[in-house]
Amino acid sequence: MTPSFRTVLALAPLCTAFSSAAQSLPAPAAPPTTALDTVQVQAQAYDIRRDDTATRIVVGSETLRQYGDLGLVDALKRLPGITVGTGAPGRSGALSLRGLGAGYTQILLNGQKAPTGFDLDSLTPEMVERVEILRAPTADQRGEAIAGSINIVLAAGARKDTEQLSLAWGNSQGRNTPSISWQRNRRAGHRSSAITATASRRAFLVEETGTERAWDPQGTPTVLRDTALRASGTRDVLSLAPSLETTLENGDTLALQAVVDASRFDRVTDIDWMTSLGAPLRTTRYQQRTRIDVAQANGSATWTRAFELGGTFTTKLRLGGNRERYTYREQGQAPDGRQNLQDHTDARLTVGDLNSTGKYTLPASGRHALQLGWEGSEDRRDESRMQRLLPVGDEAAWFSDLAFDARIRRLALYAQDDITLSERWSVYAGARWEQITTRSEGSGFSGIHRREQVLSPVLQSLWKLPGTPGDQLRIALTRTYRSPTLASLIPRPYTSTNNRPLNPDERGNPALRPELATGMDLSYETYGKDGTQLSLGGYVRRITHVIRTETQLQDGRWVASPVNGGTAMTWGVEMDTALRLPQLIAGAPDVALRFNATANDSRVEDVPGPDNRLDEQVRFSSTLGADRQIRSGWTVGGSYTYRTGGTVQISPGQFEIASYGRELDLYSLWTLGTRGKLRLSLSNALHRALHTGQSRVSDDGTEQLRRQRRASPLWRLQLELPL
Repeated sequence: MTPSFRTVLALAPLCTAFSSAAQSLPAPAAPPTTALDTVQVQAQAYDIRRDDTATRIVVGSETLRQYGDLGLVDALKRLPGITVGTGAPGRSGALSLRGLGAGYTQILLNGQKAPTGFDLDSLTPEMVERVEILRAPTADQRGEAIAGSINIVLAAGARKDTEQLSLAWGNSQGRNTPSISWQRNRRAGHRSSAITATASRRAFLVEETGTERAWDPQGTPTVLRDTALRASGTRDVLSLAPSLETTLENGDTLALQAVVDASRFDRVTDIDWMTSLGAPLRTTRYQQRTRIDVAQANGSATWTRAFELGGTFTTKLRLGGNRERYTYREQGQAPDGRQNLQDHTDARLTVGDLNSTGKYTLPASGRHALQLGWEGSEDRRDESRMQRLLPVGDEAAWFSDLAFDARIRRLALYAQDDITLSERWSVYAGARWEQITTRSEGSGFSGIHRREQVLSPVLQSLWKLPGTPGDQLRIALTRTYRSPTLASLIPRPYTSTNNRPLNPDERGNPALRPELATGMDLSYETYGKDGTQLSLGGYVRRITHVIRTETQLQDGRWVASPVNGGTAMTWGVEMDTALRLPQLIAGAPDVALRFNATANDSRVEDVPGPDNRLDEQVRFSSTLGADRQIRSGWTVGGSYTYRTGGTVQISPGQFEIASYGRELDLYSLWTLGTRGKLRLSLSNALHRALHTGQSRVSDDGTEQLRRQRRASPLWRLQLELPL
């Protein structure tokens, strides 16, 4: 254990002793009382988005549940600036802000970085109290947020006693998606508790076609192949999210919260290749069977003490982890129909997370609200993988037994101050120092031990314009970073069938370093009556040590690995608004409108143009939503989401082709008196196909692979009953 890590473990008892000493200090004598006349003061309700110096967008549980989505990720795609990538068959895609995928967006759970290996597909809208979108970081949260952060706050405690049962049934392409959810909230005296239990099954069918072409340097066609993929399967999830909040006899508060879930993912994939021009592939027809069993648990305890002289101390301990069992079986046939592939692969993955935080809020002093704090954590990933290629025909047997281990330790100290300079002007200033220690070792490579330090100052300012009620300006100056994931640090080989440049093996890189970014955000906001609001802004980031993927020929096989490159610049403009249609058109029906749009671009210096943008960046995305109450107890609404696709050059001569996205979601909600709600929803009503692909240009010519995936609508009927 490093000396610096011992420091953070020692802080907890020291702070506890300090808090006890502070409470034992004598209180000052109370001043004489004076009788005053009754004065009534009416103040504008505090709005976090409008009034907080640090910029954030807050979306409540009612909005998240509006469309009756099966998973939380399905609901997040409609929120300002959030896009969801195209996932593997049966899995959700990655979340991103400002079009920046590949880990540039930080996912927080209750204000802290989501535990390593945490599966967002296990969360449902019923388990969430609110979602916060933070385009600029604050010092009390990890600075690993170049694009911003999405903070998912789980439901905890209870304001009143409630109990509800939700039953849902969905269907897509004849595949059923049933689910059941039960919620119970109780409050008694100084104690409140809540529990949410959900069970769901998502059956899926994915059908995809593709064409592979190649040309020599003179432009003469050399390869023409067609492929068809069909993947079907199920994903079963059982989740439990209990919480307890209590006030102790001495006035301290204790909050306990946990998320426990188990899931099973089964998928059968059939792939066929037909070669019309060029050499046929070694394996032209193969079937893959995949089973992934995951059990994960995350729990936290938060203790808060308020001092008599003012100020509070809060400390939190979080423990979590998951265990994953992966089984993969593959059988393949040669062009003549003879079996030439029999692959048995079994893997075990264990991920652990330990996190400790503490925060001391000093007593209010004039214009200042000062906080000091720390965070210490250790993430660990242990992985073993056994692969056996059984003897088939003339093929000899082959055996591989590999083990890998990676650990990341973090220690962070921070200070932040919210300064009220005047009634209209406030400033947030903070600084966070983080030390990141990485260890990686395993089969076939020398152990890696590296230590990095990052200083992340942040300055945010809010200025409410004089003479124009509701109009205000925001500015933020930030220093953020992106550290490699544990998986990307482990050189575990993921081998590919029919290995070639457009279908390479994948392998991690233990020598990866964090990316560092310096940026600025600027926005104008205006707030009117009846919830009307408009936000228009822009951002710019300069990123160093950019991580990108390179594909090279190693020992006769093509291998794709992440590497650190040079510098990149990314920038964009964004807006979101909410209003009612009669405010635009006199006499129009009373329809609530929401609209958001984000335009992004970037340039990577050590990758030649054109299209030398950051990997997976979406250049433009927008969402238009509308809701109308037809009559009392009946509301209808819809949402149209659009995002651009196109070509990105991720490394010299290597291109990825992303799909354009157009999704229309509709819902109708009936309130059944006092007995509950009935919701009918239709997702992906346009069922537009997804077009993706990749290409490569080298001295040997040009290669291109394009895929088209069918998309189908999902009908879902949901009944919510109070108990």
